[in-house]
Amino acid sequence: MEFIERRAISLEERAEVYKALGHVTRLQIYEKILMESGQPHGGNEGLCITDVASMFDFTLPTISKHLDILKQAGLIKTHKEGKKIFVSADIRRSKKICESLGDLIASYEEKHQENTFSQLAK
Repeated sequence: MEFIERRAISLEERAEVYKALGHVTRLQIYEKILMESGQPHGGNEGLCITDVASMFDFTLPTISKHLDILKQAGLIKTHKEGKKIFVSADIRRSKKICESLGDLIASYEEKHQENTFSQLAK
């Protein structure tokens, strides 16, 4: 089966995700949020963006810009409680991205095996 038939997200969506994770700071931020997702932080789901900013040596506006890009790519989600904004990983979307990449690799392997078998049959 061709990869194009199996993919869970579009080519454009994957490109946006790869672009978002292609920046070392955003990758670090995403990984930190991913590792902290699902763990209670003072009764709230996710991390407060001020807590995220304090984990890195950047200003809050810089962290906010990176978080916006991660959110646009669908890697994180946010919710507001009072004046605080909390971020958490979108686990379902992250799994879809991994599955999509896994499907691409599986398609490559299938094609490679078919070529190997074709060459052996000659």
